[in-house]
Amino acid sequence: MSEHYPQRGDSLDTLIQMIRQRRLSPRALAEQAIEAHRPALRAYACWRPEKLRAQALVLGRKGRLQGIPVSVKDNIAVAGWPLEAGSGRALPAHLCQEGSVVAMLRRQGAVFSGKTQTVAFAFSSLGTSPQGEGPRNPWDLQRVCGGSSSGAAVSVVEGSARLALGTDTAGSVRVPAAMTGCVGLKTTVGRWPRAGVIPLSHSLDSLGLLAPRAADIVTGLAAFDPAPALKRIEAADLRELRIGLPKALLETTPTDPGIAESFHAALSELEARGARLVEVEGQLLLEARALFREGGVVASELHQFLFTQLPEWLEGRDKELSLAMRSAADLPASAYLERLQTLTRLCQRANSAMSEIDVLVTPTTPLTPPTFASLTQPSVYIQGNARILDFTAFVNYLRLCAVSLPIGQDAAGMPTGLQLVAPGFAEPRLLAIALTVERALGEAHQRLGPLPFSDNNIQ
Repeated sequence: MSEHYPQRGDSLDTLIQMIRQRRLSPRALAEQAIEAHRPALRAYACWRPEKLRAQALVLGRKGRLQGIPVSVKDNIAVAGWPLEAGSGRALPAHLCQEGSVVAMLRRQGAVFSGKTQTVAFAFSSLGTSPQGEGPRNPWDLQRVCGGSSSGAAVSVVEGSARLALGTDTAGSVRVPAAMTGCVGLKTTVGRWPRAGVIPLSHSLDSLGLLAPRAADIVTGLAAFDPAPALKRIEAADLRELRIGLPKALLETTPTDPGIAESFHAALSELEARGARLVEVEGQLLLEARALFREGGVVASELHQFLFTQLPEWLEGRDKELSLAMRSAADLPASAYLERLQTLTRLCQRANSAMSEIDVLVTPTTPLTPPTFASLTQPSVYIQGNARILDFTAFVNYLRLCAVSLPIGQDAAGMPTGLQLVAPGFAEPRLLAIALTVERALGEAHQRLGPLPFSDNNIQ
């Protein structure tokens, strides 16, 4: 039987079937990933093509993800790979023990394409420092990708990874997915063990996946997550869906040109195909966002981790992080505990507040990806870092799950995302709805068109 050469547009399910039928070898898939990598996009903190080839050569014929290239964010430990958490220096060995999620991927035959870039300890939302360090947006190399799983998103869009493992504390998977034109799933806090993950906030951190399409995330989860419900996901009936529009949140969140238009156009298409749009007040979401804006939880928990585990990193080369950590050290314990109590009260109300709808929808982010040049101005950097999470942070603060799907372009020609939000631990239902929406609206290449670069103008 002749061997097939993988194509960028092949679905994850197609690749898995071809490998199982021996029409595609893991080595050929590894070579395609290596050819797809574009150093100018700066997706990886550690990229070793020879290591990717070596993994593909020694694989047996076991595992559902046999030979599938998976990238891993550089705050997640992978045996045999360095771990810096975006800090610019190797972390101590006791923090580099591989956790169960990476081990599950490894057991299913996944090969690791590399460690993807993140800002220092994932403590920024733009995916770059004010000095312009960080991955480039594949749609416009002068613009950021959003963060902090920025390199993860770029690895998927460029094609060097078919799945990417990232983390999400206030939007860090969904925002870069939306800004680069791929799909990003944020799982519920506690769905997957966080062993082997360098924490930003133990109260809010969750793991997530990025992929070219929702169907790939469904296939990937079915392959390595042991939960039975994740192995039986099928598209829902669009005509039975009650899609909630959080009126208060949408009306109080200004968006950059073209984002609201793209969002409402997608909703109109869904409504025309039978979905029912339901206005909900959404006051709880505003309360959760207000708690996020008040700050203190994330910074205090990161400071506690660094103080106890990595004290010499508190005064690192990242000036913004160092300033934030000094501020966190001054926050009274009573203020931190009060915010945790507020967080608990909000979470107790969250799932019941969504009982009359199937899924909540918002734009994923209100921001057009800023240019690197504009962010050298401190005021622009601070404002962008605050605004970029206006639609995503409440999901973490209410311990819900969410997915971002690409739906169009804004006025600057950059990708925009549709965020679907479901109750905590409702990932099977959320992904069934995501499949339905994706089939109704089309995948990224249908909504966005081809990437503006070619192999001839970017290397």
